[in-house]
Amino acid sequence: MTPAEKILQLNQYLVGGNKNNIVAAIKEVPAGIASLIYFNADPVFRNQLQNKAYFTNPFDVNERYEKKPMTFFTFKKIDMNLKPKKNQHDVHNHNRRKFMKLLGMALAAATAPKFILAGKSIGWFAENSIPTATGKISPSQMGITSIHEHIALQADAAQKEKSMAFAISELKKAKEFGLQTIVDVNPNRDAAGIREVSLASGVNVVCCTGYYVLTKQQQTLTIEECENHMAKEIEQGIGETKIRPGVIKIATKGLPITQAEKNVFIAAAHIQQRYKIPICTHAVSGCAEQQLILEEAGANLAHCYFSHVEATFGWSGRTTEQEIDYLETVVKKGSTLSFNNFGNWNHTKPEDLAKIIRELTQRGYDNNMVATMDLTWSFENGDLKVLWSDTNVDGKDRTYSYLLRKALPWMKENGIPEKSINKFILDNPKRIFTW
Repeated sequence: MTPAEKILQLNQYLVGGNKNNIVAAIKEVPAGIASLIYFNADPVFRNQLQNKAYFTNPFDVNERYEKKPMTFFTFKKIDMNLKPKKNQHDVHNHNRRKFMKLLGMALAAATAPKFILAGKSIGWFAENSIPTATGKISPSQMGITSIHEHIALQADAAQKEKSMAFAISELKKAKEFGLQTIVDVNPNRDAAGIREVSLASGVNVVCCTGYYVLTKQQQTLTIEECENHMAKEIEQGIGETKIRPGVIKIATKGLPITQAEKNVFIAAAHIQQRYKIPICTHAVSGCAEQQLILEEAGANLAHCYFSHVEATFGWSGRTTEQEIDYLETVVKKGSTLSFNNFGNWNHTKPEDLAKIIRELTQRGYDNNMVATMDLTWSFENGDLKVLWSDTNVDGKDRTYSYLLRKALPWMKENGIPEKSINKFILDNPKRIFTW
């Protein structure tokens, strides 16, 4: 009996029959099967098993599966001595063969880029599915989300080790305050390292594809070349990791926007149309100008969010009141503004940030804003340094959990309704990732 056959046999004891949807009854794959598959598995799959990872089962057995949300199965415990339980619910004979077939397919799907069910192809971006560093989740499983973050893993081995320990520790701390998901928007990332951090911390991490501020070598990229790069990562995974990005990151250095930058934005709009994937932009200045390029290229503006828009040095001389009016032109078209300068008062005065968020909320745009931290760090003389920690009083404290510990209470103290604040970290990220 092969490991796969044994898995199927043992899982029969855990499944309650239901002719409409058998897989929904699967609670978890028995721990006792780990010894059967551990040494036969793909290395990536094996590592995920060893780290007690969660895996997505892309199949809903309902006959109208393509319109249903994803279901999941988990490997929660690796214990080579456990034996499968007996005398538990058996599968109804009516559905036995269907269950056996689908569970086997689900196991194979853990590392497959595309899935086949009943002769139909289900791409990576099935409806209501978000790829993360450790598998797929549905939008409803995002929970509290910080939508613009970084896990900065350096190439230097010693620095990388310190960075991973820091990221894991800070994410665990944030998880204690309720954080469930972050979106890493660094296109120059270590996806394999991010997966390790996600597994160790228990926080979902959505990775990105795309481009940050263009290097000299990237200035000559054509629209087609940009599209091909992003499409390859979406379809095949980042590098050799098979981790699919769940968001596109693009950027402009400032105004005016260059032709090379326009090429990237046009390519991102095309890729968004093709794969139904959100777009995040680096928009210290010119978010309305960025939005116009995306709009003319056919992007779905409701799934585009513009970051750092509150940074005063990007306002092109506008007053706070003028900046609010400028930002309103962006949200009027359905896009989202991403604010991250909580505690970074050298980039945005606290009274200005409070006024912007409060005024836009009063104008009815609390469905078009998100709150995040944009944590990143580097090394100086071998020591880890959080960005802007030397220019703010509590700069070292501005880590992932700062959003929930201090930024949210600060907004409430400054007259922003709790209902709106919840939208910034729950409802709005979910909407951006829901198609």
